[in-house]
Amino acid sequence: MSKDTLIVIGVVLIVLVILGSTYLSISRGVAPDLLGESASSKTKSASETSGGTTKTSSQKAPFEFSKIFLKTTSFRVTYDLLENLKKEGSVSLYLKGDKRRFDVSRGKDQAIIINLPDKTILCTKQEQWQCFEIPTAKPKPGEYEGAPPVNDPVSEGKERFKKPVYNGTRKYAGKTCYCYYVTSSENRKISGKNVQGTVTVEICVTSEGIPAYYLNLWKSKDGKTTERYDIIAKTITTTVPDSVFNPPAEPQKLPSS
Repeated sequence: MSKDTLIVIGVVLIVLVILGSTYLSISRGVAPDLLGESASSKTKSASETSGGTTKTSSQKAPFEFSKIFLKTTSFRVTYDLLENLKKEGSVSLYLKGDKRRFDVSRGKDQAIIINLPDKTILCTKQEQWQCFEIPTAKPKPGEYEGAPPVNDPVSEGKERFKKPVYNGTRKYAGKTCYCYYVTSSENRKISGKNVQGTVTVEICVTSEGIPAYYLNLWKSKDGKTTERYDIIAKTITTTVPDSVFNPPAEPQKLPSS
């Protein structure tokens, strides 16, 4: 394997780790019964902090998720990124037609993934930006050992929310949002071991279908381990200039092995 290939693999793994943490996003207002008694009080506290109100999942949905999700196809959202209810960074999501950009900042680490119709551009910043071009839609979930799948709220809503459960309304970025969640079995590597568990993912959207809240909670089958994150909208706008889809550095072609 060439030196260039090793460098690219390293950059891609950094992106996956940074974005993967965001992919795991969850929490404020997911139905308390799904979290279990021990987590109910934490959920209530988080919901109150965000200015939202936790609802039960027995309510009747005002519309189907698929009919409202991405009703508006041009928007920008900035979010706070929390890990176990503690702010760890920020996220920005841009969508314009068939173009999408997802930015993540955690401490000194920054990463960008730009999805275009014919390619994906992955960028990371240490001392300066470095970008690589991949001629595919995006890395497949689980493609890299030990790294969580890389999905933003748009990808997640399209791929996973086929039959979501309605979970009431809450307010994010000053807008009334409609919340839906799904659950599924999912194994994860914990301390090098494959552990069985359940993941609950919730997305809250505005009346225009813009994802204002994205969350993901993974809980081990034995209840001893949880991974809990959330991204919460701070600002929402429908004006997106084409220039945001220009990478911060000239992308290098992915070298062949």
